[in-house]
Amino acid sequence: MKWIKFIVPLTNGDEKSITYGKHHCSTAFTLRGIVLIAILGSFNAAAQNSSAFYNDFIAPSHMDLSLRNQWKYLKENAAQPKAVHNAWGQGTTLNFKSGYLWDAIGFDAGYSKVFKLAASDYFSTRALLYNDGQGMDKNNAKGFDRFGQRYIKVKFGEKSLGMEAKGGWQEMKNFGVLTTSSRLAKNSYLGYSGSFVFDDVVLQLGRVTQAINRDSPEKTHFQTADKKNIASIFTGGLGWKNDKVSFSYGYGEAKNYQRRHVTEVAWYPVPQWTFASQIYGSQALDKYERMPTSKKDFDNQAWHYVGETQWKNADWLFRLAAGYTHARKEGGVGTYNRHIAKNTRGRFNALTSAGTDYMRHGEAALVLYSHYQVTRNFTSGMQWNYGQFKYKDNLVRSGEATLINIWAPDSALLKDLSVFFNLGYGWSYKNVHATPTLTNAGKYMRSPSLSSEIIIDYKFSLF
Repeated sequence: MKWIKFIVPLTNGDEKSITYGKHHCSTAFTLRGIVLIAILGSFNAAAQNSSAFYNDFIAPSHMDLSLRNQWKYLKENAAQPKAVHNAWGQGTTLNFKSGYLWDAIGFDAGYSKVFKLAASDYFSTRALLYNDGQGMDKNNAKGFDRFGQRYIKVKFGEKSLGMEAKGGWQEMKNFGVLTTSSRLAKNSYLGYSGSFVFDDVVLQLGRVTQAINRDSPEKTHFQTADKKNIASIFTGGLGWKNDKVSFSYGYGEAKNYQRRHVTEVAWYPVPQWTFASQIYGSQALDKYERMPTSKKDFDNQAWHYVGETQWKNADWLFRLAAGYTHARKEGGVGTYNRHIAKNTRGRFNALTSAGTDYMRHGEAALVLYSHYQVTRNFTSGMQWNYGQFKYKDNLVRSGEATLINIWAPDSALLKDLSVFFNLGYGWSYKNVHATPTLTNAGKYMRSPSLSSEIIIDYKFSLF
């Protein structure tokens, strides 16, 4: 679903000048967008002189414009004195997809421009705006633009038996152990990927060497937790699905750093019920083992286990999930980090994820989500998260309650519009790198938080 949010910033950090990267760009987006559309339009007209080229390659092509207005807010004091993390921006993305010349080869491209609307100190934790400087000062907050996707694509065969492959900068949604996360722009990867289909079975293989993060225009290398470059990430997956069962397994390896496993299974015995499970695991390799203990999330391996069930009818949906994490770390509380390396987004679809991820060593988590379709276009729901683990004779508890509202009109004019709003209250504990900070009496200290988010999405086709 596309989200659309109405933003009401809680800080007065608006600025009149719009910047991206290190340059002012009041006209850059307009000029690049006009040039891109003009080139494609001229190419479209000229190509009609070649009927085969036009019918196979140009006629099936299309371009979409996606608009996202997003605001994210967090007030907390778990890891530092009380701080507000606030960011607000407007994202625009042009996506072009060609047809296939000779029914075999084509190309796609995506261009994004993000405008800064407002920011506070610590804005960069919200991953909306570019941090053009040191630290988290609000004056570092900038907009940015970049071509997030530009790749050659090839295909052979049919949907039930065939192959599709890409080479270049691309988004990779739930591909092996990698995924693409969306803010005002999406992160993307440089490399090769391919999917092979045989009836209900899909095999994925890919190798990537660089990335562009969702809140930056800069190309980056993958890195270890102590900021050593990683040459490449190999990943692959195997999936199978029918009307009753879906199964997927993903494997990945950040070269000489971490090995990752992702297993997701779901069973649909009747239309109203779903039973699912996810298992996520990481194993240390040479570069990880050589890091200082202070930089590690876990000692040798980390695993996160989830089981969940879902019931739904025409108006209601209920989901209940339970999870457990094993991530032992000497001298502190270990965690399962969903990302295989810095500058990646790890595939993680477990319900035991909220403003605070419930993935600390020995932590048991319980999650309840429910929503009700109030009208045909409006849905309202709640999610409750609770987790607990033991640390030095303390039973450390954390939790979160979040109100979620979605408006998605189905009228002809607004059918591609959606508005999403959430508001959450949470309680966690004061910590350093997830390890509780204790009082002189040896007790952990609670830490409350308040979070909110508004997203407004709108998408329409240009041709």
